[in-house]
Amino acid sequence: MFRFLSLLLRLATLGLAALVIQPAAAQDSTLTRLIRRNQYAFAPSGTQFSGLGWERLLTDVRKSHFVLVGEYHGLAQIPLFTAAVAQEFKPTVYVGEVDPYVARKLTELTAQPGEPTAYVRQYPGALCFATMAEEFELIRSLRAQHTRIIGIDQVFAATAASFYTQLAGEVKHQAVRAYLTQQAARYQIQDQLNKQQRNPYYALLKQTPGSVDSLIALTQAESPTARQMAQDYAASYQIYIGKGGNHQRRLNLMKRNLLQALQRYQTATGLNIPPTLVKMGGVHLARGLSPIRFGEYYDIGNLMQNLADVQDKKSLHVLVLGKQGHKLATLNPENIEKLSIPYTEADYDDEAPIKAFTDQVSGPAWAIFDLRPLRNALTAGKLQLAKPALERIMLGYDYLVIIPETTASHPM
Repeated sequence: MFRFLSLLLRLATLGLAALVIQPAAAQDSTLTRLIRRNQYAFAPSGTQFSGLGWERLLTDVRKSHFVLVGEYHGLAQIPLFTAAVAQEFKPTVYVGEVDPYVARKLTELTAQPGEPTAYVRQYPGALCFATMAEEFELIRSLRAQHTRIIGIDQVFAATAASFYTQLAGEVKHQAVRAYLTQQAARYQIQDQLNKQQRNPYYALLKQTPGSVDSLIALTQAESPTARQMAQDYAASYQIYIGKGGNHQRRLNLMKRNLLQALQRYQTATGLNIPPTLVKMGGVHLARGLSPIRFGEYYDIGNLMQNLADVQDKKSLHVLVLGKQGHKLATLNPENIEKLSIPYTEADYDDEAPIKAFTDQVSGPAWAIFDLRPLRNALTAGKLQLAKPALERIMLGYDYLVIIPETTASHPM
């Protein structure tokens, strides 16, 4: 009797497992079918692209007022892709993941011939992502189209020396200017030493709270520009050293910076933001909830969608990732071990679980997936996903571009 009951229990367990597995398998089948049905190929040729996938993308680019390119940092192909999109889109404004002061410096440096190697040697890493040669050339190509460059991020950690130098040029009191110039020289030496020793931090992160408080106090009698710079630096410092809630504070800062930069487009009859191209990390540019793997955040992509709605315009959200290859993992050219490191789609972890898409990409052609039919199936209840991050990607992005094999960006 015991053996008979045991057999019944095993059969019942297997039956329940089958009931669980069959719907999951059906959902996998539905997902794969939808992915394949909405997959298109295209290919790069120098600085241009061609193919059905490229033409479909450009059709939507031409219908859009805001185009957002979410990326995986450190891949050489993505700024080239973005530059090709910009050639068709012709944005009036470009929003990048740098701070306002780096954006100002990039506008200045890209007007000069050649790469800013002297500046990069003087201030290691101070151009943030534009320290990568491909990123710098993207900015140069945008400026050649007379595109305005906007930076909205917190003051970058590698910019203490260059920031203090820039601030010294804004103050009128000689004693304050002398102090700022002295501090800039001190931080410059620290950052150059950190670069040589391959230390993973910069002078800004090693400042004391007292030194930042002094910056605020010293600029109280200075111009509004100088006071604003000091306040921006202090707010960024708090984000770097704070505990808990730092990500939300950073997002809030970026949103304020973006709205401040776009304020000039507010007219008596309403908001009139011109065509705008945005390129930031992929977690930042989805509409709705960010696909970031911790917490629930509404990021820049969601704000851009709202701004498009206010103007009765369309925003197009494109996520660009590599299937495998190499990426740049450090902005420090002294750390040669991290200038080109291998990765696969597994490294995206839960932040971008894209294996169902990368499994359909064999190369050498790039693949673009129209996510809108998948999104429609998802919201209609015809598709269920086990990973919340993948659901957020489908809801937040219109297209997913997969590069079959990438190379690492090159630091200047």
